[in-house]
Order: sequence, then structure tokens, then C-alpha cells
Amino acid sequence: MRPKLGFIVEGHCEYDCIPSIVSKIEGHFNYPIVNAQSIGNVIKHTGKLLLDIIKTYSPEKIIISLDYRDALRQGIVNDCIELKEMVSAKAKEFIESQVNGTLTLPNEIVVVIADKTYDSWICADYENLKTNELFEASKISETYHNVDEEIDNPCTWLQSKLKNKIDLKSRAYRKKVVKTLRPDIAIQKSRSFRKFHKEVCNINAA
Repeated sequence: MRPKLGFIVEGHCEYDCIPSIVSKIEGHFNYPIVNAQSIGNVIKHTGKLLLDIIKTYSPEKIIISLDYRDALRQGIVNDCIELKEMVSAKAKEFIESQVNGTLTLPNEIVVVIADKTYDSWICADYENLKTNELFEASKISETYHNVDEEIDNPCTWLQSKLKNKIDLKSRAYRKKVVKTLRPDIAIQKSRSFRKFHKEVCNINAA
């Protein structure tokens, strides 16, 4: 049986944490996920990444998740719209090249941009971060309407709220950070997470 969803993500943080986030949305995570290991690889090798996940798993829908800030910093694009259009065009080009082939193609491929980074999604449920064992509740006093716009550097923001100095890039800590995220709250405070949440929930649309 084909999985309804498949994921291509740009790095280790997303690879480790998105299964937990999707489990909170869907109640489970039994979907294939591919770590492209850099945004450059997603952009340069979109077709190969799609070929690998389609050939192996044939998901009905594929979500490609990227960070906008990394692409901007590397001078790859000027804004998140350009990044989304670039990767979407490459995905469309790949699908068109395979229409007459033997692959069981997905019904849909969507590109979701985390703005500014994936860490913005963690910041979105800042109230529940106060209950996270790694964070100092008294340091989290701000309120936000849209963390994508209002927190300029989400990684620095998260680091500033920790009880102790730790490496949030560590896999063990990444999993601890994401465990208190509530998707129903995060969608209210992050526009880009709301888009991701919508695409996960719309797996039966096609």
C-alpha cells in the first residue's frame, strides 16, 4: 500500500523533529522522510531526491520543507517566494520528464518554506516552552502575533531562553525541544507553520 505522505527535508534538525511534529498532527508517523543534508542539495538535486523517494516508496503526496534564511544567506535567492518557485519548478520539470515512464508518480508535490528557519516553528508555541525541561520559564515573557516576522533570529532567541548553555543542534536536545510543541497553538503564531500543518492535514485532498 502506498504511503499517503512523503517528506524531503533540508537538514538534520528537520529530519529528527518533523516526525514528532507530524505525529502530533496525525497521531502517528509512518511516512518516508529523506534528509537532503543541505539546502544546496535540495535545489541542485531536486529530481534525484524525488526519484529516490518515489522509486522506493511511491508516496501519494510529497512535502519538500526548506529554510528561507539559509538560502538568503548563501545568496541563492532574494526572498522566500523565489525559493518556493525555484524548487516547485524543478519538481514540476522532473514530474513532466517521468510522465511516460514506469514510476508511480505522486498526485501532488508541495514546497513549504520555514520562515525564517525551522526554529521559528519551535518558537511559535512559546507559552508551552515554559514547561519544557530545557527552558527557563521566567525568561519567556514576550507575546507574538507571528513569530516568522517578529523574531529576527529564532535560533538566538531559543538559546537566550535556556536554563543552561547547551547545543540545540544536538539530536538528543532537538527531540527534547520539540516534544512540548502543540501544533494547534503553533499554527496561530507562525504563518509558515500553518502552511505546513495545512499540507499535512490535506493528505486526502487528491
